[in-house]
Amino acid sequence: VIFITGKGPQREMYEARMRRMKLRHVAFRTLWLSFADYATLLGSADLGLCLHTSSSGLDLPMKVVDMFGCELPVCAVRYSTIHELVDEGNNGLLFDDADELATCLLALFEDFGEEDSRLKQLQKGAQSAGKIRWADNWERNALPVFCEDDN
Repeated sequence: VIFITGKGPQREMYEARMRRMKLRHVAFRTLWLSFADYATLLGSADLGLCLHTSSSGLDLPMKVVDMFGCELPVCAVRYSTIHELVDEGNNGLLFDDADELATCLLALFEDFGEEDSRLKQLQKGAQSAGKIRWADNWERNALPVFCEDDN
């Protein structure tokens, strides 16, 4: 089951596209949830998927922060600043197109349920990422941009 959360302006377009797909063993559900229910949903998932792309190339998707807060690894669209959140191969995987996303999904679920699976390895990285606090992230990523370099 693939849950798609949010109520963005393109929701109806995507719902129509999903209805036309002829997929076996896959069900799509779209929903808008309270914060508590959203956290519960993320906590019960195996993998988060982030299709956010930044028009400026500078903003970061808060949904990835939410996912890491629930110790959920992520597959995310690659763009210029996403590496500030997603440490590829450690807490998630990045992709550029549908073919790369399919490759990521197949790689993560081919050994699903095994103790040393690739997904379990990413979950451990997501656990660590979920422990990073906002202030720590600010000091590591944003503060250097605003501070003068002594060199």
